Order: sequence, then structure tokens, then C-alpha cells
Amino acid sequence: MTRTLRLTTFSRPSALLAAQHRGYLEEVGLALDVEDATGSRTQMEGMLAGQWDLAHTNADNVMRFRAFGGTDLFIFLVIDRGMAQKLIVQQHVNDWEDLRGGPVGVDAPDSGYAFVLYELLRRHGLGQGDYEVIPLGATVYRLHGLQRGEINAGLLSHHHEATALDDGFHILADTREYFPTHAGVTAAATYSWAVRNEEALHGYATALFAAAKWTQCPAHHEEVVKVVAEGRGIDEDHARRLLDVEKGSRTGTISTVEDVEDSLAATASLRAEYTGSRPTDYFDAAAMRKALAAHRRSTR
Repeated sequence: MTRTLRLTTFSRPSALLAAQHRGYLEEVGLALDVEDATGSRTQMEGMLAGQWDLAHTNADNVMRFRAFGGTDLFIFLVIDRGMAQKLIVQQHVNDWEDLRGGPVGVDAPDSGYAFVLYELLRRHGLGQGDYEVIPLGATVYRLHGLQRGEINAGLLSHHHEATALDDGFHILADTREYFPTHAGVTAAATYSWAVRNEEALHGYATALFAAAKWTQCPAHHEEVVKVVAEGRGIDEDHARRLLDVEKGSRTGTISTVEDVEDSLAATASLRAEYTGSRPTDYFDAAAMRKALAAHRRSTR
């Protein structure tokens, strides 16, 4: 009997699509009801309220909500490195100084890659008082903010990057060049759900990690293109372009629990720089260990 889990996510990376359309979830008796997240705050609040079972999210979102009492949240899986975000700017922005005094878009001012944006700006001579922060929500809303002229810059994920470039906006910075060790696709749950659904949690982690390893193999590239096209309902040329951007954003793979811990520690360190408090106890490795063990068995 197949069980359907409720997933909230900001994006549909190739690993997620492969898990759905290549049978990885079916093998562990699972299916997904996927809902696009509108913002980190509503996503995390919904998780704590039991609206969804699982979340694909930025690790910093979990750290932020844990710091303010949401200790039921935890990260259980990371499948790659590289946050797949680029700083997209208006046509008139030619260098960092052109952002001084103007509005920049974020998901939320204190999470959702906001600290990544602040750090990029700081490294190029712009302090937090040198620009206006506009909270807009998820990456699609930051794209809309650019299109409406409400912001001069915003971090966009790979699946909205192509649209932004087609609209005439351009890339000022690629996060992979500045934050190469940070976690990529990250999955979270709540302890109150996980303790009652351990088999489903471990099954999902195993399926998604296996799907990720399949998509990361160069020999499968053309098959992955077909999966992305099918999963997104787009033609293969468009799918190939999205996949090329996704793969270009990846800075490394995950092979051990220590790899996960190191990638999450990088995110925690950046949060600590801006809040003065270092996150702790945000990662439970049990499901990750199960996924790694299953992958090792399958490759013997």
C-alpha cells in the first residue's frame, strides 16, 4: 500500500523529480503531495502546525525558527552542496555601488538567504544601512519584485534564473563562488511527526538520496533531462537549460554524515555572525545514516 506524504518546497530539483518519476519513492511505498512554499515564515509555521510532513528548505530557516522556540524542527537530510542562488539585478545595475541606497529583496529579513545577501553586500563595501531591505517571500516573488521594479536586486534560485535572464536582468554574483561549502537541497521534519513515522522518514531519505546520486551521474544526463521535462511539463530544450543551471550551481556532493555536518556548520557560522548566537542541535543524523547505508548496499 502506498502512503502519501505532504511536502512543502521552494523548488523542484532534479533529484525530487527523479524520486517521483523514476520509482525511487514507489520502491519504499511512498508518494508525494507537493505544495510550493510561499515564504520561509509560512513554511516553518506550517510545519510546526502539522500542515505538512516534510519540507525542502534552506537550513537557515530551521536554525532561525529553532532559535525562537521552534525546537520541534530538525534537519534530517542534505543531498548536495551549493545553495543554487544567484544575485540577479536590474539592467541599470553595473556594479555593487549601484545598489547603494536602493531596495533589495529578501524572503524574510532574518532568514531565507537574507544573511547570504547581506554578506555579499558587506564584502563589496555595503553595510546594512546602505540599502533598503524589502521582504517579499519565496524566490518567485523576488522575481516578481524585479519585474515590477520594486527592488534592484534579489537572490533567485536556478529555476527562476532563466526567466530573469530572458527578461533582461543580469547576474551580479554567483553564491557558489562565495559560499561553496554551504548545504544545497536540505530536508526537514518535526520530531513530533518523525517519532510517529520513523519508517516513512527513513524511506523518504533513502529514496531522495538514491535519486540524487542517479541524477548526479554524468552517464544519466539525457535521461535526467527527460525526467525534468516530464516532471515540470516542459519541452526537453527548456529542461536541458534548467538542468545545466542546476548542475552548474552544485559545488559538491555528499558522501558522509560528516559532509552534511560540515555543510550545515557553514550556514550556522554565517547566522552566528549576524545574530551573535550560534545555532545548535539542528541536525539529527539517523535518517541520513540509513540513506547512506542503503546507497552503499546498492552500489556493491
